[in-house]
Amino acid sequence: MKSLLIKSAIASGVVLSLATFTRPVMATSFTVSIEDPTVQNAQSSNLVNARVQNFDASALTTGYSTTGFTWADDAGTNIGSYTNTLIVDKDQYGGAGGTGKYFDVDTNRSGGKQTVSTLNLTTAQSYFGLWWSAGDANNVLTFLSQGQVVQTMTTKDVVNYIANLPNKASYYSNPNSAFKGQNSGEPYAFINFYDVGGTFDQVQFTNVGGTGFESDNHTVATGYKSITGNVVVKAVPESSSLLGVFVIGFVGATSVLTGRVKKKSALQLS
Repeated sequence: MKSLLIKSAIASGVVLSLATFTRPVMATSFTVSIEDPTVQNAQSSNLVNARVQNFDASALTTGYSTTGFTWADDAGTNIGSYTNTLIVDKDQYGGAGGTGKYFDVDTNRSGGKQTVSTLNLTTAQSYFGLWWSAGDANNVLTFLSQGQVVQTMTTKDVVNYIANLPNKASYYSNPNSAFKGQNSGEPYAFINFYDVGGTFDQVQFTNVGGTGFESDNHTVATGYKSITGNVVVKAVPESSSLLGVFVIGFVGATSVLTGRVKKKSALQLS
């Protein structure tokens, strides 16, 4: 029995070591929040080194482009670049303020060419925000750092959160005067993505299904002062994940002693 316990402890230790060192170096968790109804911009005073892409530059023509475009600020600083882009003129589905152009991921509008669009950032960022218009549960954002996925999120949580608010009606339909009240069946909100304890250098935008992923006022920042807005998803501290690994090792050792057969439980990570 003693030797069996020792072997189990050693095995558990190996599992713990592998689980600790094979995790992505930049693995992080995000806190997601939404601003109040009709807000279409990030709270700039809360952000550090913030940059905004509103897709209204005259050089950006509407339609689909495989090569996309470079994102530079007024001083010529290269913020990053977009690939596989679809730029659309303002309508009931998008265009912050009811003017200009907006960003979309839509297989139908792109003639079947676009499934994912990517924002490659020159400098690592810890915040991303966007005005999410004509929202639905099929929109997916994937955040990466140095080629490794650090978080994947769908907007389903946002849809469900808004649906349970007492003022949910305030989020539905286009809020801008040019298209006021149109598309009343879908929500419009500004969403904040705070990378807690880490950074990312790439954002992928994907739409699952035949709908579109309309957005505007993409905002990045290297830092932030606090979490603002109404929290939809709260970050899980990384230490909790590590604690879970210790628990797995402990359970692995004790289960040998008890000899009990237990059902497997599935854990779903988001």
